[in-house]
Amino acid sequence: MPKKRFLTVLLSLVFSLLILSLLYLMLGNQNVPLDQLFTNKMVTQLRLPRLLSLYLTGFLLAVSGFLVQLMTRNPIAEMATLGISGGSSLALSIVLTLGLSTNDGISVLISAIGAFVALCLVMLLTARTHFQPLKVVLVGTSVGLFTTSLASSLTFASHDTQAYFRWIVGSFSGITQVKVWLMALVSLIFLLLLFIFSSQIRLLVFGDELARSLGVSVNQVRLLIMTLVALASGVTVASVGVVSFVGLIAPHIVKKIARTNFWQNIFLSVLVGMFLLVGADLIARNLFKPYEFPAGSVTMLLGAPFFLWVISKEAK
Repeated sequence: MPKKRFLTVLLSLVFSLLILSLLYLMLGNQNVPLDQLFTNKMVTQLRLPRLLSLYLTGFLLAVSGFLVQLMTRNPIAEMATLGISGGSSLALSIVLTLGLSTNDGISVLISAIGAFVALCLVMLLTARTHFQPLKVVLVGTSVGLFTTSLASSLTFASHDTQAYFRWIVGSFSGITQVKVWLMALVSLIFLLLLFIFSSQIRLLVFGDELARSLGVSVNQVRLLIMTLVALASGVTVASVGVVSFVGLIAPHIVKKIARTNFWQNIFLSVLVGMFLLVGADLIARNLFKPYEFPAGSVTMLLGAPFFLWVISKEAK
């Protein structure tokens, strides 16, 4: 995309996100006027941290989705495709079933361990194929379905379905400042690693053979991407649950505009992912006031028809 057009799109998204964020902070069970926005305790102590968690989740999901689609060259790939979100959910359901502590730090740690175990399992099962993209997606999907089913059974048996429902659908209602800080820390590590290895990761766009001819260790880069995605899955699932389709929708829309430009795809995907999540949670909090439902339900409602549309386009 030409630089001038990119800047126009970028500034338009930033402006739209800013307007949506102001509405997010103002509207709720009690509406807050614009001139009292940053002096109201309900806004500064509850809505603002929640908004930050939406930004961080949007960043992690959108970039992870873009990296997975780049790695597998599959337009319908996202974190769930690798089974990592399912691994995180299973680990958390085991903790709930055993009645162990689920405070913020332990939840993130357990979720991250579950994500890495799922990742290792996918790697082990696909090692003989040299991590062939299609095999990775098929095995990852199978692992994800198995772990999600097992997690559902364990939680149902322990009669703790309410807690599990929050994990599996994705809700920002239980976000705490500790979780926001943990997500910020992981996002910083994620971003640093992305900057350091971006020159190698971006070469995957041109295919494995060309990337190898340019001196890139394709399998090592894939391992790095999968590790980054597992890290993002661990902290997001532990903090807000499994939020589906953001990692599919955001990068897929942006690719139609930015084509193959790596950093343009990253920046625009992040903004679109944030916009989607802030909009979804704004609807979830205000549509049936004073009751609210999980923001993940809204992303599912948007994502399911989008997924079918992508499938139909790819079939032609």
